[in-house]
Amino acid sequence: MNNPISNQLMRATLARFEAERQDALATIHLYLNAAVGVGEHPNIVAEIATAATRLADAEEALETLNRNFLQPTEEDVAENDH
Repeated sequence: MNNPISNQLMRATLARFEAERQDALATIHLYLNAAVGVGEHPNIVAEIATAATRLADAEEALETLNRNFLQPTEEDVAENDH
């Protein structure tokens, strides 16, 4: 991606998914390690499962963007060899 706007959009997208990932991790950590938040949520298992799904979705999105848009493709490598 040589276009400055494309680079900025990709950085913003990656930051968004990284923020979602960190939020999910913090939520899981809170439920597992801090009894303060537990009293307000009677179904802790469901809350942790929801956070785990958000975590998995964010990590999958980050991996997908990295694999398809940030890592050089075989075509890129072949073009640079010539």
